[in-house]
Amino acid sequence: MYWLCFIGMMIVIVSLAGLMSGGMNIAVLDLPSLLMILLIGISVLIASGLWKDFVNAFRFTMGKDKKHGLSERKRAKEAVELLMKATRYGGMFIALMNFANIYNIPDDPWAWRANLVVMSLTLLYAYAINVLLLPVRSRLDVGIIEYMQAGDDE
Repeated sequence: MYWLCFIGMMIVIVSLAGLMSGGMNIAVLDLPSLLMILLIGISVLIASGLWKDFVNAFRFTMGKDKKHGLSERKRAKEAVELLMKATRYGGMFIALMNFANIYNIPDDPWAWRANLVVMSLTLLYAYAINVLLLPVRSRLDVGIIEYMQAGDDE
């Protein structure tokens, strides 16, 4: 189900890029901004010691892994929420750095436009990552509730 959400998001992005530019264009791709956002998120997960829990989050949401306890599920949810926050704040930080860079540019409208586009794409990527992680977080919440109800039934 998660892959269906990911594929749907990619179809929406490609379709919007095609509609906005009048044809297929790669104007929506800014690899350095995307890599910076991912680097910020991954480094925050590693620094907090939650990288393994983030990987476990996908295992918990993709399958019916019943052998792990409540604490592992809550740690996985915390890792997903931490990555969501890190990408949002990291995207905003990078966007504000690009905005501050505008003031170092002389009155060249094309350079201003380029920085504004990079700033907008950075925010777009940060929030796209958050949208892609929403189903994972929701499934972890549901898994925690089901685990707690199964414990009450016994």
